[in-house]
Amino acid sequence: MPKLFFIDTGLASSLLEIQSGNQLSTHYLRGELFENLILSELLKNRLNKGLRPDLYFWIDNKGAEIDCVIENGDNLFPVEIKSGTTFSHEYFKNINYWNKLSGNSAEKSWVVFGGDISRNTKDGILLSWKDLSGIV
Repeated sequence: MPKLFFIDTGLASSLLEIQSGNQLSTHYLRGELFENLILSELLKNRLNKGLRPDLYFWIDNKGAEIDCVIENGDNLFPVEIKSGTTFSHEYFKNINYWNKLSGNSAEKSWVVFGGDISRNTKDGILLSWKDLSGIV
C-alpha cells in the first residue's frame, strides 16, 4: 500500500488549520507532520548532494514498519522518525526487528527524534532532528 507525504509541511499545516506552534504541539497529527518534515528534509538533502532520492517505506504482513529505508549502493539503512523529545528504547523496536531480518547492524540504523541531543545507543544512532546531515 502506498504511503503519501506532503513535501510542504506548511501547506499541510494550513490545510489542517494549524495556526501556531502551540496548536501544533498538541495536535493529533503532530507525529505525522513531523515525519513529513523529516522525510522532505532527507529528500532535499540527497537531491542537493546530487544523489538519487532512493527513500522507501517498508511494512511487513504483520504491520511492523520502518518509516524510511535509504538505499545507498548495495546497502539499505533504516530510519525511524519519532516526534517525541525524550528518548525511549521503544523507538528502536521496529529497527531491531528489521535488522534481525535483514542482517543490518545497529551502527547503520537511525532514529530521528524531536529532541536536541544526538547519541549512539546499543540499538543504533539516536539523531536529533537538528542533525539530519548525519544520515548517509
